[in-house]
Order: sequence, then structure tokens, then C-alpha cells
Amino acid sequence: MQYKQLRAFVSPNSMEMKTYPKSLDKESEITTRLNTFFREKSDTLILSSEDLNHWIRTSPTLEALHLDYHLDLVDTLIVARNSLSVDHLNGLLAFLSKTMHIRGYLNSEMKGYPSFDKEKISIIPLAATMNGQQAPVSVLNRKGGIEIGEWIENKALYNLAVSKLGKIQVRTGQLLLIKRS
Repeated sequence: MQYKQLRAFVSPNSMEMKTYPKSLDKESEITTRLNTFFREKSDTLILSSEDLNHWIRTSPTLEALHLDYHLDLVDTLIVARNSLSVDHLNGLLAFLSKTMHIRGYLNSEMKGYPSFDKEKISIIPLAATMNGQQAPVSVLNRKGGIEIGEWIENKALYNLAVSKLGKIQVRTGQLLLIKRS
């Protein structure tokens, strides 16, 4: 059964995704903008999809997991896409893929909205697909939200952000970080 499920979710090709060229300067710039925002008086910081993609590249956690996410901001949602080679799987799925000589990619897309509850920043999933197949709602409910703090190496910046934020929202394809008044 697990082999059939794995086989159904594996595509021979990597998913086409909008990408931004890697730039250490851009990555450093967005980190500086975030640091500055939480230490100055302005009340709102607006981030684009490009800003977010450069910023998540600075996450050693995502890099170690081979999770090369590509984020888009669409209407009021965050859309996270990832194409993971089965060669980077762990556990039972890795064993199955090696034993059965399965090659290819797990292409996933998750749509969700940002959430902030005064203690953590999360993405609450609304829908997900794996190689075009809709994930059941039960999977989304069981998995729950994705806590952004788990991806961030700079815990001091994350803790500062959480202490100062009042609201996070996606509006017209931009992420707004709004400080408490």
C-alpha cells in the first residue's frame, strides 16, 4: 500500500516554479530590512514574494532538509511550492524508494494563510497537492500549521519579531508585518 502511494506521488520531472536568482546581497539586504524594522519606529513592513524567497534561503534548517521552497503571495494566501528528489527522502519512504528503484520528484504545493498568535508565526494550510493530486483535508488537519520559528536560525530576531508584531497578513500579493500599537 505504501509503495503504491509513494509511486502515485512521484513524478519523473521536477515541478516548474518561478525562481529568483540566488544573491547573497539580496539575502543580506532582506535580513537587514527585517532587523531594522523591528528596531525602528515604522509600523508596517511590506515584503514581496522575491523578498520572502531570498529570506528563506538563509535558513540552514530548510537547506539541511533539502526543502527548497518557492513562495508566492497570491491575493490573501501564501503559496509554498517544493520539488524534492526522492534521493533526499528519509525513513521508510527512503527505504522503499531505494528498494523499489523509484526515481523522480515529490512535487508539492501548499496554500495557506499567515497566522500570528502573540507567541508564534505560522502558516495555516487550506489546501495542498502532491504531483497534482489533492491532499485530503484530514492530512491538513493532522499536520496542522507550519511554525516559521522552526525554520529560522536567528532566534534572537524571531523572538524580537514575535514580541513586537501585532498582525501579519497577505494583501494584494504582498506580505504585511504590522507592529503592535
